[in-house]
Amino acid sequence: MSIKHMHIGGTPTSPEVEMDLESGTIDIVGRSLPANSEQFYGRVYRWLEEYLKTPCDRTTVNMRLDYMDTSSTKHFYNIFDRLREVNAQGRSVEVNWHFETGDEEMAETGKDYQLLFPMRFNFIEVKDLF
Repeated sequence: MSIKHMHIGGTPTSPEVEMDLESGTIDIVGRSLPANSEQFYGRVYRWLEEYLKTPCDRTTVNMRLDYMDTSSTKHFYNIFDRLREVNAQGRSVEVNWHFETGDEEMAETGKDYQLLFPMRFNFIEVKDLF
């Protein structure tokens, strides 16, 4: 039985994650420096593997992070790498990369991912992320 919707509540050290199999949306909001990143993002990978079996014609990833540690950077790379498969199948993958006004480091991080993955990245500068 597939999980159509998954919600992981955010904490001061881990982001809130909302994933919807039917609408093809992934929302990641908060800070990402979980104590056990393999365990935390393992749940995301399991859901993503299910999604990749029958992806929507359009997948939208909304990133609203104010901080990510090195291990989280690796996990986001892995997530985007898996989504590259969806894009390669001729389906649309769009990443909305939100960053706070003045947070050039987070904006640059998004641009680094954009260089690595052939997906549409939209950079959205906002006054407050959350």
